[in-house]
Formats: sequence, C-alpha cells, structure tokens
Amino acid sequence: MKNALIIFKKEIKEVLKSRSIWVPSIILSLVFAVIMPVALSVGSGSLLKDPDTAKLFSKILVGYDPFTSLVMFLSKQLLVFLLLVPAMIPSLIAPTSITIEKESRTLEPLLATPVKTSELLLGKTLTSIIPAFVISTFNFILLSVTLDIVSFPKLGYLFLPNTEWLITAFVLSPAISFIITMVSITISSKTTDIKAAQGIGSAVILPIYAIIGMQIGGLFVLNWLYLLIASLLLIALCPVFLKLAIKVFDREHILTKWKYK
Repeated sequence: MKNALIIFKKEIKEVLKSRSIWVPSIILSLVFAVIMPVALSVGSGSLLKDPDTAKLFSKILVGYDPFTSLVMFLSKQLLVFLLLVPAMIPSLIAPTSITIEKESRTLEPLLATPVKTSELLLGKTLTSIIPAFVISTFNFILLSVTLDIVSFPKLGYLFLPNTEWLITAFVLSPAISFIITMVSITISSKTTDIKAAQGIGSAVILPIYAIIGMQIGGLFVLNWLYLLIASLLLIALCPVFLKLAIKVFDREHILTKWKYK
C-alpha cells in the first residue's frame, strides 16, 4: 500500500496540471449541473403550457402535477448525463499514465524495482479514480443546489438529494470509474496507441444516451431500484476486471520484449 501511495502522489501532480482533463470536465459540469437545469426550470412555464408536453409528463410520471413531473424527469435525465464524467476522466488519465511512460521508457525503471504489479496498478488506479470521484461528487452536489434553487419556490421543498441521487453519486459513479480504469489499463498495457486506450470511455456514452432516449420515449423511467440493481451488477464485475488487468499487465514483456514504434 505504501508503494501505491508513492506512485499516486507522484502521478497526481501531473494530472492536476493537465488542461485536457480539467477543461472538458468543467464544461460538462456547467452544462449538465447548471445551464440545463436552470434553462429548463426557468422555461418550464411556457414548456408546460403545451398540451402535448404536459400530457407526455403525465404519462411518464403518473400522479404528479406537471411541474413536479418536470423536475422529477429532469433530475433523472441529468443524473444519467453526469455519469459521463466518471466515465470520461479515467479514460483520459489511466491510458496516459501507462502508454506515455512506455513510449518515453520511464516505465521500465519502475518495473525493475520490487514494486508488485498489484501495487503499481493500485497507484495508477487511485490516480484515475480519486479525481473522477471528487469531480463527480462536486457535480452531483452542484446539480442538487442548482435544481433546488430553481424549483423550491414552486415545490416548497428541496427535491435533491434523494435516494436516486445517493445511489448514483456514491455507488454507481465510483463503480463505473473503477471498471473504465481497469479496462483502460488493460488496453494501454498492450498498445502504444493512446487514442485506442482512451476510446474506451466513449463506449459508455452509447448506453447512457440509450437510457435517456428510452426515458424520453416513455419506455421506462429510472428509479432507485433500477439504479441499485445496475450498481450491484457493476460492483460484482469490479473484481473480474481487476484480475483481468493484473493478468494482462505483463511487466516482463514490457521490460524485455516491448518494441516501440
């Protein structure tokens, strides 16, 4: 654990300097946690005057007045959108920490030390997961504050945080970050193409958009039970991806047989 923390402290300094990581994260935060909830909530009056729109919300969320249905529906969509952040950040950090080090040959001296493979991967995993968790948690809190500010005058109570928020922020989001990190490490340990390793984060976008589309189409609506089931499934898969990453990360191959382009 001590060696893993040393690796983490060394690499997190470089991560904090990387604009390619923080700029997209800030943009996503502003769009999904501030701009969208404010715009839709402020424009809810004219939006709900449309009979078709009001009817749509009454079908999707039965038993609520139109504005409450809008806020509920909006929160479900934005919670899903914010899952893009814990998927994106590890896919940017993890491949860089291995692929670039292999290309610059700075990984070889580290692999020649007594550091265990599990310690090395743990250090690099912490470097990806901790920033993702911090930023994601901040985004979920920011969304709560923004949505509560714009909806409280009409609702009369604070809508967020709720059970769905808690599961998404503190269970589903970290599980996604961990799996994306493991997959990124697995791919980057076998390639010098950093774009190929970073592309794994984009694979998560399609299911997220699919969920949003199905909710808009009224096929189903996310609730705490669906989120909990998804979280438990992903948590059950975490050890599988961890073992795969440790098995695929062949330090002897990197030390003796890796051929750089």
